[in-house]
Amino acid sequence: MAAFSRGRDWMKGFCFFRTLGHKRTLTGKFDYDLVVIGGGSGGLACSKEAALFGQKVAVLDYVEPSLKGTKWGLGGTCVNVGCIPKKLMHQAALLGTAAKDARKYGWQVPEALSHDWATMAQAVQNHVRSLNWGHRVQLQDKKVKYLNMKGSLIDEHSVRAVDAKGKQMTVTAKNIVLATGGRPKYPMHIPGAVEFGMTSDDVFWLKESPKKTLVVGASYVALECAGFLTGIGLDTTVMVRSIALRGFDQQMSGLVTDYMEAYGTKFIWKSTPKNIEKLSSGLLRVSWLDLNTREEHQETFNSVLWAVASLATDAIPFSIFHSSDAFRFRFNTATCSREQSRGRMEERKGGKEVDLLFEGDHKAPTVMVPLGKGRQTRLPLVISI
Repeated sequence: MAAFSRGRDWMKGFCFFRTLGHKRTLTGKFDYDLVVIGGGSGGLACSKEAALFGQKVAVLDYVEPSLKGTKWGLGGTCVNVGCIPKKLMHQAALLGTAAKDARKYGWQVPEALSHDWATMAQAVQNHVRSLNWGHRVQLQDKKVKYLNMKGSLIDEHSVRAVDAKGKQMTVTAKNIVLATGGRPKYPMHIPGAVEFGMTSDDVFWLKESPKKTLVVGASYVALECAGFLTGIGLDTTVMVRSIALRGFDQQMSGLVTDYMEAYGTKFIWKSTPKNIEKLSSGLLRVSWLDLNTREEHQETFNSVLWAVASLATDAIPFSIFHSSDAFRFRFNTATCSREQSRGRMEERKGGKEVDLLFEGDHKAPTVMVPLGKGRQTRLPLVISI
């Protein structure tokens, strides 16, 4: 261990020497060596590491409010509406279970235990805000410029930045990193989904308990939310269209859902919601179709949480830029659906618009790219959703 420690000290010294000896590559032509669009885990790590090597760096981060009006600070999904608040709410559920078990170990715990959502939510949100502030301090310490603005690409070295009041500015950089992450989506084809539902962007910032909740979807996000809701004593149901935890080992998936059912989470299998109506009582009446029997069912809930998928954040225009030796595709994934067969892309070099034909199915789409003088080539179209 001593030898290992000495080795680590040597490496620290080497890295420190490299950092001090690294020369800035800023040409003076740009405002920054590096601009990062997105202040989540990836964007923050990238910007801070670049700054350690002497780069002049700026981070643009702006949160578009959810459809329910929820917004948050610097740090991305994990800090604000993901890992951190989820683990804290799971801890709340575990403490309740531990308190009940404590009776068997001699602790005089009242028989009737109750949970106060507002108290828990306030504590969780205060902790998240402290992390938001901590990330801002870290950027300042590393001399990374933080801009609370929404960034979008103008060209290879230029970013349009817009603040909450609509004020715009242009920032230039030798290199631009896109680290915009994703946001949960609503099933727009289901009547009432947007008006009466919410997503994981909202549940952690609720001021009041969601009470009896239907979670639609069986991803890890869906099951994690259903788990802590059940754990704090709420009547929770998960609606599953096909299988739980698609892409994960299905034997383990079965163990997870069996465990959840044993501890009180209800499951509606092989079903899809058809519509949501709000009753005069304020309750939500959900109608769904059983895919096995083709029968329709209804039940009332206080809240509906959609956890069906996520889309890449809209930060990239649907355009193509090319030089003499390379093509770089930049597009808004949300606008490219399975049914869409044509897209218009701007060819900057020629200063004209051309039609590019998307071919192949949604699993392996390709695009025909004109090269000039009647030549063209077929390239894969990579979509990350």
